[in-house]
Amino acid sequence: DIDFEGVVKLSDGFNGADLRNVCAEAGMFAIRARRAYCVEEDFMKGVRKVADMKRLEGDAKMYEG
Repeated sequence: DIDFEGVVKLSDGFNGADLRNVCAEAGMFAIRARRAYCVEEDFMKGVRKVADMKRLEGDAKMYEG
């Protein structure tokens, strides 16, 4: 079972596109593990990866002229 409430708490402030990316990343983690399904850990990793990407985008905009 997947604790979607935990995923939602970690993804606070994400928009619809961000949530779609979380699901896509979770799917990629499952594929890399040679599974045909996602587990909770895949979603948690997906949230962390998308959050890191959003943070990097924010840092890059800060340095634009």
